[in-house]
Amino acid sequence: MRCFIGLPLPESYQQGLAELTAELKPGLRSKLAWTRPGNWHLTLKFLGQTDASTVGAVLVALRALDLPSFAMRAGGAGYFPESRRPRVLWIGLAQGGDEAEVWATAVRRAVEPLGFVAEEHPFRAHLTVARIRHALRDDWRALAGRIAEREWPVIDMTRLVLWKSELSPQGARHVPLGEVKSRESG
Repeated sequence: MRCFIGLPLPESYQQGLAELTAELKPGLRSKLAWTRPGNWHLTLKFLGQTDASTVGAVLVALRALDLPSFAMRAGGAGYFPESRRPRVLWIGLAQGGDEAEVWATAVRRAVEPLGFVAEEHPFRAHLTVARIRHALRDDWRALAGRIAEREWPVIDMTRLVLWKSELSPQGARHVPLGEVKSRESG
């Protein structure tokens, strides 16, 4: 199974993504693979190919964590690796970025003893809007500016989820395998 651990986003964010992509798609010449509403999340740790027998151990390790809930709000926009050669279009966090990093660090440390290797790059809290398959001469900075103007509500992050990602020609479908609640949410 192809697995990852992340923060689920509420319906207000899923609907906001649907509205945003509908607004942005017309007029773009580049080929983008848009994140589907319902799949939108904040990845804390990508596990990759994971044996089914390891899933239980991952959940045990995650349930041992003592994570405080926190308030989060999306804001800003950008690209990986950069706007001149964009591959990923993302929305950042206007609030809760430091707390998301604390959660990501705890998750990464919890699963390393199970054989999941440390990340090569530092954690950067972001919400992927689209993967850019073929970049043409679109105005990427102006597009990021349009995205950054959007207002997102403050949401309470009270749980993380272990998902498996099922790939198909229609795109990925994320199936929850288990969740862990913050200490305040029991």
